[in-house]
Amino acid sequence: MRHEAQQVKKERRNVREVELAARQTALPLKKYGVIYADPEWQFTPYDEDTGMDRAADNHYPTSDLLTLMRRDVGAIAAPDCVLFMWATVPMLVEAICVLDAWGFAWIDRDPTTGYLAPNKTRCRYVSHWAWLKQRIITGYWNRGKHEVLLIATRGKPVAPAMGDQLESWRDDFAVEAEAGEHSAKPDVFAEWIERQWPHTPKIELNRRGAAREGWDAWGNEAGEVAA
Repeated sequence: MRHEAQQVKKERRNVREVELAARQTALPLKKYGVIYADPEWQFTPYDEDTGMDRAADNHYPTSDLLTLMRRDVGAIAAPDCVLFMWATVPMLVEAICVLDAWGFAWIDRDPTTGYLAPNKTRCRYVSHWAWLKQRIITGYWNRGKHEVLLIATRGKPVAPAMGDQLESWRDDFAVEAEAGEHSAKPDVFAEWIERQWPHTPKIELNRRGAAREGWDAWGNEAGEVAA
């Protein structure tokens, strides 16, 4: 009985994914129901004389927080959209600021308490994965070995089909995969997104090389659409 109920929900979910995809593709200016972003985080070491040898700036151009927040990603997001955004561990607070600026995690100040609090009525951070790397990198408070892929939504995009969620590593939101060139991410995440939203317009921000088949790509190293 439970299996049958899950199948009904899964079929209903798949129908809605197709309907949203058709609606988004038909918009006058193309909007995307899935945005997969890997911002070029700029991390300033405590000591620039000794800490810049392994900085990201040595491998590709980086941007400060204000530049990333001003990037108008919200303009290409469909009303019902899911955002997957990579963040390094030291930049987690900055990443939440970017989610808010892009329209995926509204943060308001409570007038009664004066504290900041998320407003989840229109958009919200929903979860994250962790990419457990095979090698240990540097760090000040610990020796980092993972990056996080934040998941946030606006509107009412379809969630992953029940039972098809990406398996975590040891049930702690981590996926173990080999590390490639500097900042390159494992294909397992994008491949899972493709399976869950096959019809939905998708774009990868800061893509390196040719776009994945069925995706658009943006970035100073993005190539043409793959054949």
